[in-house]
Amino acid sequence: MRLIEADATRLDLAGLTGTPRQVVANLPYNVGTPLLVGWLRQAALWERLTLMFQLEVAERICAAPDTDAYGRLAVLAQWVCTTDIVLRVPPGAFVPPPKVWSAVVRLTPREKQPDPVLFGAMERLTAAAFGQRRKMLRGALAGLGGEALLERAGIDPRRRAETLSVAEFERLAGCLVS
Repeated sequence: MRLIEADATRLDLAGLTGTPRQVVANLPYNVGTPLLVGWLRQAALWERLTLMFQLEVAERICAAPDTDAYGRLAVLAQWVCTTDIVLRVPPGAFVPPPKVWSAVVRLTPREKQPDPVLFGAMERLTAAAFGQRRKMLRGALAGLGGEALLERAGIDPRRRAETLSVAEFERLAGCLVS
């Protein structure tokens, strides 16, 4: 066993081990989301990610469209992985106990992964779409092509981001890079 003292947000985790690779971690709540997004960019390198988050974040990762928790994190995670909450952990399981519940999320990368250019487009697209949650897509995506982009993807520009499926976001991202 080898102990590596490093900043996890800057560490090339995949470069430390051979295959198959898994990440099993209780993530610090303040960097859990950035770490997850970085690992999602490299989803093809992982066999599985089993990660503990604050319950609210876990619910956002696994959320369905048209729910309050659905947003950028759900789209990115579910686009490249299957996701499910496998365990809810009460505050009393920790010493000292936090003020919130936690949850363990299992993310299993899909067999087919997007190329880095498409992943980058999806990041930009979801950031813009969910950046102004109550705005119609034509306004939220104005900087990325707005109505013309939505028309090419066959999506009504009056819809809001939280109503789009992951597949519709994928179609939009494809139009963004083509």
